[in-house]
Amino acid sequence: MIGVVKIGSALFNQPGNVEHLKKFIGSFKGNLVFVAGAGTKAKEMLQIYRKFSLPEGFLDQLGIELTHVNARALSRIIEGVYCRDFTQVENNLLRKPVTGGQVPGQSTDAVAAELADFLGADALVLVKDVGGIFASDPKKDPGARVIHQISFRELRSRALEDTKAGHYGVLDPQSIHVIIRSKIKTHVVGPEFDFSEGTLISG
Repeated sequence: MIGVVKIGSALFNQPGNVEHLKKFIGSFKGNLVFVAGAGTKAKEMLQIYRKFSLPEGFLDQLGIELTHVNARALSRIIEGVYCRDFTQVENNLLRKPVTGGQVPGQSTDAVAAELADFLGADALVLVKDVGGIFASDPKKDPGARVIHQISFRELRSRALEDTKAGHYGVLDPQSIHVIIRSKIKTHVVGPEFDFSEGTLISG
């Protein structure tokens, strides 16, 4: 069994969550692969650089490099191995491989979905601060209800309703497209890895 885990701000903004991550790793029956996101701090840095009118293509590439800095750190934290690309990940499946962004303009959620498809993974786990897909924007609506299970068809309908990057602050259009296209069983969970409180995308 292969699982692909994308984790970013949920870990790098709250180092204490590493214990939840390690517990999940220890309980998983199979091989885990990881994709590191840029994290909030890195995104803030890019916003600062943007003020200098630097080309977006340059900033995209810089953003990718920042995800790989996090990937290197994460590989040491979980005693895995850093990998630059998908081929290296595939060649190190038994060693908890960790990679980062790959293509300019592509979110690391989309990278994780593409990697899950590339490896024929059994599951994709997207670790988010908000811990699920909500019926309304949880950042604006304190009473927002988490949707515990959603089909690929329902996800497509919701994506059409909101075309802006960061669907309810959780999934962006790129990752949604790959998940639906390849019918990847996907879990959206919080940093505690409590799957009963998150969202399952399947069927």
